[in-house]
Amino acid sequence: MKRFIPVFLVCFLILPLIGCQSKSSLVQLPRPIGTIAVAGFTNPVFNWELLAGYLPIEGNPVDKKVLKELDDKLVEVLGKHGVTGYARPAITRQCQEIEVFENMGTRREAAFSYWVKVGKCMAADYILVPQVLFWQDLRGMQKADLNIQPASIVIDLFLIDVNNKRIVRRYHFDETQQTLMENMLQADKFFDRGGKWVTGLYLADEALQNGLTELGL
Repeated sequence: MKRFIPVFLVCFLILPLIGCQSKSSLVQLPRPIGTIAVAGFTNPVFNWELLAGYLPIEGNPVDKKVLKELDDKLVEVLGKHGVTGYARPAITRQCQEIEVFENMGTRREAAFSYWVKVGKCMAADYILVPQVLFWQDLRGMQKADLNIQPASIVIDLFLIDVNNKRIVRRYHFDETQQTLMENMLQADKFFDRGGKWVTGLYLADEALQNGLTELGL
C-alpha cells in the first residue's frame, strides 16, 4: 500500500490546482445543414495521401481488422450523438473503391480532389473523412506492469464541403497513454480511465467522442 501514498498525496495537494474534477470544455460547432456521407476509415501510409499534416512513420500500415473496428466505433458514436440520416461507411466505401487518385497538381491536391469526387459520387453536401495515421495497441497487463507498451494513436477527422470544395472543419487527435506521474496535467484522464492502461480502441472512442462534438456531429 505504501507505493500508492504519493499518488494520493499528489491528487490531494496538486490536482485542485489543475482542475482534476473538471474536463476541458469542448467547442461544439453547429451541425452542418445538408446531406452527409461518412467515409470508412483509411490508413494513409505516405505523406502525399494525407489531407494535412505528416505521418509519424511512413510505410507503417494498420491492420485491416482495426479499420473495421474503427468504422463500427464511428457508427456507434454517431448514434450516441443523435446523428441520423447519413450514408454509412459501408455504403460510402463503394464510391471509395470506384474513384481513384488522379495525377493533378500536387499530390495533396490529388488526395483532396479524390475525397471531393467520393462525396459527389455519394450525392452528398458534406463528407466526413476519418483517417488513422498511427496505431500502437496496448501490449501487456492493464494493471501496473513494468513491461508495458502503452496504447498510442493518431487520428484525423475532416469535414469537407463537397459543393464548395473546401475543408470546413478538422479535428486532430494524437495521444500516447502516460501514467499520472509522467503527466500530471492530464490527471483527469488518468482517473477517468480508472488508473489503468487502456487499449487503442478505448483511445479511439475518446477521439471520436470529442472530435465529432467539435465538428458539430
